[in-house]
Amino acid sequence: MEDRSRKYLSKKGRAILITALFILAFSGLGLYYLVFSPDWQWPSFMRPSLQPSGDMNQLSADETVAEDDGACADCPRSWLNGLPVADEEEALAFPVAVVIDNDVLARPQDSLSQASLVYEAPVEGGMTRYLAIFPASIDVSAVGPVRSARPYFVAWAEELKALFIHCGGSPEALKLLKSADVYDLNEFYNANYFWRDASSVRVAPHNVLTSGDNWRSYLSKRGLGEKKADAWLFKKENKPETPPEAKDISLRFSANFQALWRYLPESNSYQRYFNGVESRDAAGLIQAKNVIIQEVESQVLDVAGRLALDLAGEGKAEICLDGLCRSASWRQRQGERTRYYYDDGTEIQLNPGITWIEVADSNTYIE
Repeated sequence: MEDRSRKYLSKKGRAILITALFILAFSGLGLYYLVFSPDWQWPSFMRPSLQPSGDMNQLSADETVAEDDGACADCPRSWLNGLPVADEEEALAFPVAVVIDNDVLARPQDSLSQASLVYEAPVEGGMTRYLAIFPASIDVSAVGPVRSARPYFVAWAEELKALFIHCGGSPEALKLLKSADVYDLNEFYNANYFWRDASSVRVAPHNVLTSGDNWRSYLSKRGLGEKKADAWLFKKENKPETPPEAKDISLRFSANFQALWRYLPESNSYQRYFNGVESRDAAGLIQAKNVIIQEVESQVLDVAGRLALDLAGEGKAEICLDGLCRSASWRQRQGERTRYYYDDGTEIQLNPGITWIEVADSNTYIE
């Protein structure tokens, strides 16, 4: 009787062990695809809707982008975003371009909502990454996570003659940096201007951060302090008396990288969503006064799937501000900054405030 009991328990123990190993393996595989596969998606009955929920027109005042209400009509204006600032030194602040991660392990980012200008562009694997442009004078205690460079990020930084902040880069980007007219701050060789987030929220390589104090220290050491690029055109913001019936602006870079902008009549701004959830960082909601869609051609450069984007010449664009989207074009001449024009040839005039440029190649579905 005792031998039978031992045999029964032995079989039962093996069954429990096999079941536990199966569950562990299945969970690990699911976690891997959730984190590392950009094209993985939930089964249809579990998939979150891309249509944002809730009434975004009910945002509290401290969560909306401040309006240019003319309270400081005589103040100098920032050349980067057209907003009034304290003095001419701040108005001409040196531009800082930071490559910011958009991996699922990097969200929410730090200080992305504080940038004057943001480019979102596709990178390998159906993912996107940001180039965030800040005035050097801005007070930001943490910016990032900082990620590696791609050639087109270098090109945009070069247009602005900016300080270019990144953490390594693709072979093509690092080669381009040797001849580009930018000031290069690479974490690989200047680690003292960066730190790694020690919390359990982020893990390497998605935890590299920098700050306004750090890049000002670098600029001071190099003797850099005044901008050298031309400004875009800015107009006085005229909030529509009758809010237009604005449609959502949707961009599907891949299954797990879907951006959407929704117009907010009360603040005459656009709220950003990502994968159906409103976008936030540590400072609050991510919003913009102007959203530009820039259509470009792309090609795959290597076996890793890295891309080359054709940014020279001209192409199609869509300009969205004041609740309306209009057909336009972009033009880029060597040594100059990319500019945007309506179909009648008139150069666009932006609302003062944050501008986001969504860079869409042929693999991006735009609606």
